[in-house]
Amino acid sequence: MLILPTMILIVVMMVYPLVQTVIFSFSSVKLPSLTPVFNGLTNFTKVVRDPETPPLVLRTLVWIGGTVVLRFVLGFLGALIFNARVRGTVWLRVLVIIPWTLPSVVGANLWRWMYQGDIGVIDQTLRSLGLGFLAAEWLGDPRLALFSVMVAYSWQGFPFVMLLLLAGLQGIPRDQYEAAALDGANWWRIFRHITLPSLRGIIAIALILEVVGSINSFDTIMIMTGGGPANATLTFGIDIYRTGFSLFDFGGASALSVLMFVAALAVFVLYGFVNQRAVHARGDEL
Repeated sequence: MLILPTMILIVVMMVYPLVQTVIFSFSSVKLPSLTPVFNGLTNFTKVVRDPETPPLVLRTLVWIGGTVVLRFVLGFLGALIFNARVRGTVWLRVLVIIPWTLPSVVGANLWRWMYQGDIGVIDQTLRSLGLGFLAAEWLGDPRLALFSVMVAYSWQGFPFVMLLLLAGLQGIPRDQYEAAALDGANWWRIFRHITLPSLRGIIAIALILEVVGSINSFDTIMIMTGGGPANATLTFGIDIYRTGFSLFDFGGASALSVLMFVAALAVFVLYGFVNQRAVHARGDEL
C-alpha cells in the first residue's frame, strides 16, 4: 500500500504512453481526435521501403558510435588524470563537471554560437592565429555538421562517464598497484592487468548508458541544426519528431519510435547476456 501511489504514477507516466505508442504504430491515426484505425504492418512497411531509411540508419549508427567513443575516451582520460593524487585536482574536477550540470539547451546554444562562421569564437580564434584557412561553416557544411554536433554533445556528457570511472578507480585497493610495482610491472601491465579488469563492470554499465542515451538524443541536434543541413544530422529522434509534429503522421512516428525502442531494448538484452557469461566464467575460475 505504501508504494501504490508510486506504482500508479509509473503506470500513468511510462507504461500508458508506451502502450499507446505501440497501438498507434499499428494504426492510422485520425486527427484531431487521435482515433487509431488498425492498419496492420502498413506503417512498418512504409518505414522499411522508404529510400531515406538506410541513410537514416547509417547516420544514426555513426552518431551513436562517434558520441559513445568520444564521451568514453574523454571520460576515461579525465578519470585517470583526476585519480592521480595531485594538488589542485579537486578544483579542476569541479570545473570539468560544469558542462554536465548545464541544461542541454544552454550547452547546445553555447556551441551553436561558437560555431558561427562570422562571429563564432572558433573561427575568430583561428583567424587571429593566422589559421584562417581552417575556418569553416561548421554547422552549415553537410560534411562537418554531424561531427560538429558530436563534439558539442560529447562535451556536455563526458563528465558523467568520468565520474563513473573515477568512482571505480578510487575503489581499487592501492596495495594492488604497490605490489605490482614491486614486482617490476610497468604502467602498461598495471593498466592492463589491474585497472581494466577492476573496471570491467563499470565500463560495461557506462557504455550501455551512453549507447541508450545516444539513441534517445534529441535536444542538442534539434537546437543546433534541426536535422540539417541537407539532412546531414537527421537521426531517428529528429525523424520521429518531424514525422509526428511536422507531417502529423502519428502512426509513422510511432512505428519509428517502436523500432528505436526495440534497438535500445536489444542493447540491454545483449548486456545482460554478456554479463551473465562473465559471471559464469568467473564462477568457473573460482
